[in-house]
This record gives sequence, structure tokens and C-alpha cells, in this order.
Amino acid sequence: MVELPTELWLRIIHFVPDEHLFRLASVDRLFLDQATDRRYRHFIIDDDRPQILLGKLAKHQDSSIAGRVRSLTIHPMAIRSACLRSGKGVKNRVRPAKNQYWPNDFRYRTAKYPIEEDVGLADKILDLLANLSNIDEFAVEWDQGVADELPFCLPLLNAIWPIFHNNLRVIKLDMILRHMAAMVSPLTGLDRVQEVSLHFTTTDDTRLASLGGTGYDPKDAFSQLSAFLNRLSPSLKAMTISSSGHLDFSSLYNNLTYFPRLISLSILLPCDPRHVVDPKGLGRFLRVHNRVERLNFTPKHCCCQSKQDPGATPGHISPEDWLSRVFENVIFSNLHSLELGLNVCAGGKRVMLAVPRVAGAAKNVKCLIITGCIIALEDLRLLLEPFSPAVGGTSPRTLVLEVRVLDVALLDLLADLLPGLEMLHLTYRWLNCFDCINAAEFTEQLRSRVYEQWKLSQLVLCCSRKYDDDQWPSRLAFAPSLPNLH
Repeated sequence: MVELPTELWLRIIHFVPDEHLFRLASVDRLFLDQATDRRYRHFIIDDDRPQILLGKLAKHQDSSIAGRVRSLTIHPMAIRSACLRSGKGVKNRVRPAKNQYWPNDFRYRTAKYPIEEDVGLADKILDLLANLSNIDEFAVEWDQGVADELPFCLPLLNAIWPIFHNNLRVIKLDMILRHMAAMVSPLTGLDRVQEVSLHFTTTDDTRLASLGGTGYDPKDAFSQLSAFLNRLSPSLKAMTISSSGHLDFSSLYNNLTYFPRLISLSILLPCDPRHVVDPKGLGRFLRVHNRVERLNFTPKHCCCQSKQDPGATPGHISPEDWLSRVFENVIFSNLHSLELGLNVCAGGKRVMLAVPRVAGAAKNVKCLIITGCIIALEDLRLLLEPFSPAVGGTSPRTLVLEVRVLDVALLDLLADLLPGLEMLHLTYRWLNCFDCINAAEFTEQLRSRVYEQWKLSQLVLCCSRKYDDDQWPSRLAFAPSLPNLH
């Protein structure tokens, strides 16, 4: 092994993939220790077999392992299934919950009435989890929860939170909206949380209420979610909110406060006049957080009303008026990274209504990432035109892009709209024309182009078709056309 300072080896190890690091574990104690850390860092509880579940938890009680566990992912449905299996032999027996963290109403219910689940097994699980003292990342995956699971799973989650809440820095929740809101509503003491990711799905009664019918009112859930997020505002640095539900998200934005330390914001929600009926809250939220350094804006296509229709939707303001209200005085002047997502769902346009306006509000972006595959160059023009110097924009230094076809028309467009671009990371599927790799014709067409005004100095090419990267001398073909290419 090369003699290097330990600190440098630790930094190198950070970039070594797991499969290679585990191979090096027998070479040096430093590698062994790092490989062991990675093996036990993430603990996922998703097994519904009682004995195997307890066995996994018992294994993690070893002091050499327990201290290495930093991330915990809970699947409440699996734990309930294990408790149902364990409780089959003792039906109709009252088994009071004993763990101190159970909610009082659940403790009272189990002391008075028999339930299907084996509460004793759940108590053992909670006791074993309490020995994992270094958990700083907690995730819940329960996106298809049904009504029968709620009376057990929700108290279980409420009993788990107090075990770890003092040390948590990262929270990731993937749940039904109403379940998520009910779970986070009573949570307090999360003073160290720096990153939160919320992905919520909806049920039929919630969608019905959002359309004006009877059912669970999503406004109540959004009020609880926003109150939860607001309690995290003193420490929160990164926020991701994601859903494709057919809801009016106005009340969520209306109730959110200012997050003074927020540097990373990801909005992956439907964003159009039908799904944000009152644009004031969204506009205010974007304006007060215009100093974020990383922004991911990927509006979801929910229904036909998510489309970029030229006329007004009945009962709602016109799309242009709505856009003006949302993006009035919104300027993102501190962005290191901007990620704009294309619509990948069937039925809607590839570039959703608000995406070009976000691009127009972004100034001096260092890195622009377009998520999704560009099929039509007109879609790419719509996304990149706000960054063109011809309209007063500034070219990003780096562009990460995936296209279906790499041809000279694409290069012409990039050189025209982004003359200040310095690095291009381009993934393509076909070369020169759809459904083929025509390297000779592309190279011949490229010889007639010389992009003298293009500052592009670094080019990374990847083919999404496996094993096709080495079929033609791609980088050499670009050299005569790009004078600044290194």
C-alpha cells in the first residue's frame, strides 16, 4: 500500500464503491473498519417473520455493531404482519402494552381489550431499538397503508419517535397524506433536523374532498404538515416535498413560514392553476427563499388540468395570470445547482407550465441539470432560452443533459443558446438519427462545423445503450469543431 496520511486514505475511501471496498477489507485494518461501517450503517426493518425479525435486531445489539448503525428504515406494515403472525396462537387475550413510549390511548386500549397483534413482540422490538443510540437518519415507508393497519401502526410509529428524536438530522417519510399528518402532528424536540423529505400519496376519500365532495379534507393534513415543518425551521437546511396527488396544495404553501438556514429546496408537486388555486402562498414561499443554493423544480403531471392550456380553466384564473402572480419578483440569484424536471407521465406536455418561468427566475446558475430525456429540440429550446445572453440571461458553466438523438442540430442549438457553457455532460441513446448509431455520417456532418464562439472546454459523453460507448471515437470527432476543448 502506498504510504499516505490516514486522513487522505479516508477521503479516498469515501469514493470507493461498496463492492470494491469490501474486497479491500482483508488488505488493511483501515479498510476493514470502513467496510464494516458501511455494512451496518443502514438498518432496514422490513421482514414480517417474527423470529427472523427478532434475530436481526438481536444481532444489532452487539456493541461493535450497534454503534455503527446510523440510519433506520421502518416498514410498519411488515412489523404489524410479524405481530399478527406471532399473535395467532393467543387470540382474545388481553396483553397490555408495557413500553414507556406507547401513546396513552393505545396503552389504555390494550389493557382493557384484546387486539389481534402481539403487543409483547412489539414491546421487544421497541426495547431492542432503544439500544441503537447513534441513529441520526430515520425513514418510514408506508405508502399503501389501509384502514385496518392504522390502529396499530400509527401508535407504533409514535412510540418509535421518542427513542431517536434527540439525535435525528435526517427524516424521510413516504406515506399516505392523512397518515403522515396524523403521525407528525404531535412530534416535538426535533431540534437538530437538517434534512427532511416528504413524499405523500392520497386515498379516494381525500381526492373526493379535494374536488368538493365529502371525505377527508386535505386542508387539515396540510395544516398539520406545515406546522410540523415550521417547527423544524431553526435548523432545517434541505427540504423535499413530493406528491402526484390530485389536490389543491394552496393551503400547504400558505401556512409555511420562513426557513432561515434553507439552502436546498426540491418541489416535486403538481404546479398549475388547478392544483395551486391560490398562488399567493407559493409566490411568497419562493420569494422569501430566493437565496437557496440548490433548487430542484420538477412539477408533476396529475391530470388533463395540469396541461399548458392556452385558455382559462373554468372557475380559475388564466395560466398566464397565474404564472405572473406566482413568479412576481421571484429571482434566484444564489443558485449553485438548478435541476429542472421533464414530465415523464403520459398525457401531459414534456415541459410543464411553470418550468420555463423558474428557468427565467434563475440568475448566474453554475450547474444546470435537466432530468428526463429530451426528445424534441423545441422542448430543449423552451428550457434553455431563458439562459441565453440574447434575452439577457447568463449561460450556466455546466449542463447535464440526456437526449434521445445526438446530432449536429443539437450542438448548433446548444452553441447558439449557451455560448458561455464550459462543461457538457451529455447522455444520448442514438447517434445522428433515431434508432441507429450512424457514426460515419455524424462525423462527416461535424467536420463542417466550427464553434469558435463556444467556450466549451470539457465534454463527457455517455451512451444509454449498453456497450455502445466504444463503437466510435466520439471525443476525437469533436476536437476539430471545438477549439477550446481540452
